[in-house]
Amino acid sequence: MTALLEISHVAKRFNGVVALDGVSARVGRATITAVIGPNGSGKTSLLNVVTGFYEADRGSVRFNGTEIAGRPPHWIARLGLARTFQHIRLFEGFSVFDNVHVAAERRGTSHARRRAEQALEVVGLAAVGRQQADALPYGHKRRLEIARALATEPEILILDEPAAGMNATEKIELGELLFTIRDLGKTILLVEHDMDLVMGISDYVIALNFGCTLAAGAPAAVRQDPQVIEAYLGRPEAADA
Repeated sequence: MTALLEISHVAKRFNGVVALDGVSARVGRATITAVIGPNGSGKTSLLNVVTGFYEADRGSVRFNGTEIAGRPPHWIARLGLARTFQHIRLFEGFSVFDNVHVAAERRGTSHARRRAEQALEVVGLAAVGRQQADALPYGHKRRLEIARALATEPEILILDEPAAGMNATEKIELGELLFTIRDLGKTILLVEHDMDLVMGISDYVIALNFGCTLAAGAPAAVRQDPQVIEAYLGRPEAADA
């Protein structure tokens, strides 16, 4: 696997509480990599270190061969990393198009309009560009956040629980969208709790618990790992033992 992002021995503590304890991972170019684990396992802390919102106590994060650990979020974003968050953060008083156009201008005003239009086309919102963002259905708001991230023309798209709050149909549509984005040559790193979605779309899965890596590999292998089953997916029923 050709790694676009390399995380090596990353550790982070908060007042003595271990959030990350020597986590290492590789994210392949033009792949979908999912990070799973119970609440408090360090998933979002890992994303925060990668995107510069937390500074690691030790360890290395290299993107395209460049060390980014300890750099501020805006510096990392300019290199080609874009992120969405667990909680939707739209400019709800703006139109759908203007939400994306603002993001597109971060790459410069030249062709920003076209970048915004292309991003809306990818996520399937081109027809509602003039609508107010706050009038969109929930699932479309999630898509709009992804469009804003895409408009910055990132090499890697980092998504924190993109399926949170979605119904079953919206989750299926989200999976199809992520395949589309990957097939455009983008790399996706996501934290997600929905195991059906994770196992259905991921090329590679990293399982965390108590800030440590339990398992990493192909989805089927991780799903069958005894430590992952016990820590996150639940103990097998006695009848199945």
